Amino acid sequence: MSRIKLKYNIPQIKKICTSAHLLICTLLLVSCAQIVAPGGGAKDIEPPKVLKYSPDSAQLQFSSKIITITFDEFVQLKDLNNQLLISPPLEKTPEISVKNKTLFIELDKNEVLKANTTYSISFGNAVQDLNENNAIENFKYIFSTGNFIDSLTLKGKVQKGFDQSTEKGILVMLYSDHSDSVVYKSQPDYFAKTEKDGSFQINNIKTGKYKVVAVKDANTNYKYDGDSESIGFSDTLIDVTQKNNILLRLFQEPAKKVYLKKYIHDSYGKVSFFFNQGSDSIRILPLNNDQKGVQEFTEYSRNNDTLTYWIKNFIKDSLILQVSNGNKVLDTVSLKFIKLEDALKSKRNPLKLRVVSSPDGNQSFDLGSELKFMFNHPISSYATTPMLLEDTILLRVDYFLDDGNKTVSFSFWDSTSTTEDPNRPGVKVMTPTKNIYSAWKENTKYHLLILPGTVTDYFGLTNDSIKIDFKTREEKYYGSVEVNLSLPSGDLRYILQLLDESGNIVREDIVRKSIEISYQYLAPKKYKLKLISDDNANGKWDSGNYLKKIQPEKVIYNTELINIRSNWDAELDWRIE
Repeated sequence: MSRIKLKYNIPQIKKICTSAHLLICTLLLVSCAQIVAPGGGAKDIEPPKVLKYSPDSAQLQFSSKIITITFDEFVQLKDLNNQLLISPPLEKTPEISVKNKTLFIELDKNEVLKANTTYSISFGNAVQDLNENNAIENFKYIFSTGNFIDSLTLKGKVQKGFDQSTEKGILVMLYSDHSDSVVYKSQPDYFAKTEKDGSFQINNIKTGKYKVVAVKDANTNYKYDGDSESIGFSDTLIDVTQKNNILLRLFQEPAKKVYLKKYIHDSYGKVSFFFNQGSDSIRILPLNNDQKGVQEFTEYSRNNDTLTYWIKNFIKDSLILQVSNGNKVLDTVSLKFIKLEDALKSKRNPLKLRVVSSPDGNQSFDLGSELKFMFNHPISSYATTPMLLEDTILLRVDYFLDDGNKTVSFSFWDSTSTTEDPNRPGVKVMTPTKNIYSAWKENTKYHLLILPGTVTDYFGLTNDSIKIDFKTREEKYYGSVEVNLSLPSGDLRYILQLLDESGNIVREDIVRKSIEISYQYLAPKKYKLKLISDDNANGKWDSGNYLKKIQPEKVIYNTELINIRSNWDAELDWRIE
């Protein structure tokens, strides 16, 4: 224990203290007087400072194999693997280490640097002081193998073609070789990675014209590996002396090969096939069907990437199916076929016609929406008209089948509709039309009853009694928006989508010209509009093709969210240039 030595005037103390107290007083006066450690001062918030580069930063005619950078304090490297960028890329990653206050960069002894080229070694925020983790922001070391440092810059943004979202770490690459194959075979001359907002900046570029490509580089080989990765590209070569801000739209090319991912056979007469992508040329062929009376058909999903093969009256123990895409055989599937009698007696998954999706029990059924329900098997026929009660009033409705003959939708016949007589121009004739039934009353209970035996499925099974109860919302719960859409003139086709904040499609329309569209019965929340330029008129967004120089179909969003409130009507003017 450290103590301070003190000097006291003892004779004066004697006048105060008796001799009996002298020792006690003396001890009190020389009681421990400890030195208090300093408070430590202000916290260090300054990043390390470079004292010396060897060779110098921005060194010309560079030929060294070892680079040392000395700082004014002890340093460390954090997250170097994700932070380090070397442009142009080296054949082999240099050995980078820290000892005390010095950073060492050791190039591979066999590394051959490009002539007359400016190199940039960017550490991002990886270089930090040892105690407080203060990072040097965007720390770089630059050198040139030529007589000057290249100083041109290219800036831009990468966004996904489908929804304009952005992602950190997308590779943006520049090539002085303008051939299409270079992105598959060679590393780029320069590159950078995008920030979270999709922005990028490539510095120290040599004068010239470059092919510019963005890639989501899954295996970090600085090349494009085809449809397993996403790509975006500039339609034209970029002259970095004239243009310094570009937009690249990222997309994933359709797989060049269609293949079967898996299949499931878990109930009688049904085999489901799942493919990596859709194709309208996929066919299923039974190879061991030599029986009479066997019937089959194939049900396709909306995107043709899932097929359901239905077969009945097949009595063999095994079923062998050949899966083809056009003239090419993709796979041959052999499976133990579930027998009809076993399926009928099964306790776990008995063969039975049943409703698998309906609004039963829904106390907030939306006004203006379609009443539909789905069965687990395709429907062959239905006999009588269903009973739909509005409270206690019987409604006159019919129903029809869609979605592979499994979904039942309700309709009514409009006997007042008219069309022009094709043989007598200008003359209107009565044309009864089947329309989707949506004339629901607000805040009203509905009861749907379908009697037993009304519906017959593909296997000849009939339904049990079906009862579905639901109730509509009050009309004042909803809001609406009137959209005045102005489109460029010309023979164009667009897909207009109303989306919720999560990107789910609420309404969708095909439009060819400027139009006013009214969206009614919208739940009170925020929405946005998306417009897809449907260049091939197939009713969906399509990605691009790098080698064929096809960009993904253009997507435009309105700039602000539409805030829908209950019992409010909104208006929006949207002009597309």
